[in-house]
Amino acid sequence: MRYSNPIRAIFEREYARTEGKNYNGPTRIVAEISQMHGAVEALENVAIHRNPADNDAVHQKKTHEAGVRLAKAIAATKSRANDILNNNNTRLNQELAARTGLGAQTSLDAIMRHQELRAVVRGMDERVRRDVLTEAVKAKDADTLNALLNGGPLLSGIEPKFLATMRESYERAVAPEILEEQAELLNTDEALQAVIRSCETVSKDAQNPAALEAFIRAQQAAESASASFDAAISSDPA
Repeated sequence: MRYSNPIRAIFEREYARTEGKNYNGPTRIVAEISQMHGAVEALENVAIHRNPADNDAVHQKKTHEAGVRLAKAIAATKSRANDILNNNNTRLNQELAARTGLGAQTSLDAIMRHQELRAVVRGMDERVRRDVLTEAVKAKDADTLNALLNGGPLLSGIEPKFLATMRESYERAVAPEILEEQAELLNTDEALQAVIRSCETVSKDAQNPAALEAFIRAQQAAESASASFDAAISSDPA
């Protein structure tokens, strides 16, 4: 249908990309997309399949109420999706810090040792500073990397862009599946936001008599054209 078909296409795309992967957040967000599709499809059915006993006012009232219900479903979806995104982002960041060893230091010994290391590196030539960081990434030297990557460019003397590149290289080397899940979490949330925007349009149209009438006419025209096409290709040429 006019509104639900594009949402179904988004759902099928996201489901196909995440199917079989052990992703908590992305899987739950895809489920939210499915629920939104079902809600929009239900509203379309109310709008299109009019009870013959209903006059225009009654039919508009039923469709308006369906639009109000959809608006409430959208608000609930936004709330759940926000919780899913926040909780999974927190979990994945914690897992990434644990896997990479790049978490914040709490012991005085580690803090002092990292300060001394950054001071030494800061006193080196630029090329040597870059070499030290590059070798630390290759060796997966978490302690040295923690000191240089978390210290920032002013303390280490290493330019920000190179620090970011080396952090990404290290994280991809030691925790590729965590980065992949983080990316999928953002991808599926972006898809859900697009679906929500479409659903909000549907809800508003359902509560607007003029928009509702335009939707019904467009749907009837599409169904008529489809029926004519089916009849044309199935007719006997003789």
